[in-house]
Amino acid sequence: MNLELYRQGTSFLHAFDARAKLLLLVPLIVCFFLPQPWEVLLAITAAIMAVIAAALGPRELLQPLKAIGPVLILICLLTPPFHRDGPVMLRVFGLALLTGDGLRETAVMLLRFLGITFGVFAMLRTLPLDDLVLGLRWFRLPYAACLVMIVTLRTIPSLAGTWRNVLDAHRLRGGTPAKQGRRKIVARYLPLLTSVLIEAVKSIPALAMALESRGFGRRNPRTAYAQLKKGGAFFRDMALCLLASAMLLWPAFVRW
Repeated sequence: MNLELYRQGTSFLHAFDARAKLLLLVPLIVCFFLPQPWEVLLAITAAIMAVIAAALGPRELLQPLKAIGPVLILICLLTPPFHRDGPVMLRVFGLALLTGDGLRETAVMLLRFLGITFGVFAMLRTLPLDDLVLGLRWFRLPYAACLVMIVTLRTIPSLAGTWRNVLDAHRLRGGTPAKQGRRKIVARYLPLLTSVLIEAVKSIPALAMALESRGFGRRNPRTAYAQLKKGGAFFRDMALCLLASAMLLWPAFVRW
């Protein structure tokens, strides 16, 4: 079972240096929070999706969309009523539900959320956690903070895998559950949540031993077996990173 978001591959995104990816992620996130027209945000988001599709395949775009689908629906439902300026585009019983300003703000919110999500997904999907830690350490991030990040990124998929295993086990023992009313939802899922909680508590000693084996809490200088890129490949990737960062931030500077 793959308990990490990282997917092995040989694409150009996989070959891109970890430090360049981390450095490029900062202006990428910043550009989505700058006051830019929705057309610019759409172009950047489309470019990110095109890069993911070219490097990993078009089907990889569905995974983040499934994860953030409910949030996107809430944005579409809750954003338009709070922006009533501009021409009315949808009116129900005399109440303006959708205006030009509301549609524009909804598009901006959706594109910001999608752009940041796809950007982070592209980095984590093509960056091993070991290289992520080495890259953060290269930027002088404390080892304790790096370890917390890597434990978090591995614990969340692990809990999701535990949930699937517990759900399959309960289905095998109890057969196909019959349809139940809303009042019995708690009674139906309480045994599942209890089993997942028990498995999580059982994993605490293993996590403690893993932290101890990685020297958590020690103050002596640390070493690493893995190494990041050096020489020409590193400078090439950093130059591409700086060029892409300038292209991302240039529309905002021109607007100002």
